[in-house]
Amino acid sequence: MSIKIFEIGLMKTGSSSLGKAYEILGYKHKGWTPDAVTKFNESYDYEVLFKIIDEYDAFEDNPWNGNDFPYDISKGCDYKILDEKYPNSKFILLERDDESWIKSMEYWCSPKLSIRDFGNLLDIDERWVTDREKIIKEKLEWKRLKFNGIKEYFRNRPNDLLVMNICDDEGWEVLCPFLDKPIPDVPFPKLNITNFDR
Repeated sequence: MSIKIFEIGLMKTGSSSLGKAYEILGYKHKGWTPDAVTKFNESYDYEVLFKIIDEYDAFEDNPWNGNDFPYDISKGCDYKILDEKYPNSKFILLERDDESWIKSMEYWCSPKLSIRDFGNLLDIDERWVTDREKIIKEKLEWKRLKFNGIKEYFRNRPNDLLVMNICDDEGWEVLCPFLDKPIPDVPFPKLNITNFDR
C-alpha cells in the first residue's frame, strides 16, 4: 500500500495552495469533494472515503481534513482512523493566526459578506449576522481543540506530522524536506487569497 499524505486542519488555512503544491510535486491529489462529504456525513461509513483514498496519493480540504458543518468536533473524518488504515502516511496541519482566519471565515461563510453564488452551500451560516460574537468564540474554541488534539496525538511522531503556515509565507522549504522531495524551481503557489478590503 502506498503512503498517503493527508491535510487534517481547517478550511481557510491555505489548503487550496497546498493542493496545487501537491500537483507541482507530482502527486495525484484530491481536494474538496462535495459528493463524498454528503455521502459520508449521511452514513459515517469510512468505506465511502477509503474507495476514493485508494485511488490518490495526497489530500486536502473536506472531507479529508474532517471539516464538518455544523462544527462538531465529534464528527467529520477522523485523522486517527486514516492513520490506522494507512500506516506510515504523512499528515499536514496548516496553521493560521486567529485574527486573519476569523476574517477569512467570515468573508467565506457570512451571508452578508460572501460574494459566492449561495446555492446549496453547507458552510453559509446566518449566525455571522445574527450572533457574530458567539460564532467567533465557538469557532476559535473548536480550532484550538482540534489543533491541540492533533499535536498531542502526533507528539512522539515528529516525522509523521508537519505543522506549516502557508498564510505566513512558509512553503517549499518546509514542505519538501518533510515529503523527501527536491524543491521545485517555481514559486510556492498562493491560491484563493482573500481581499478583506473589497
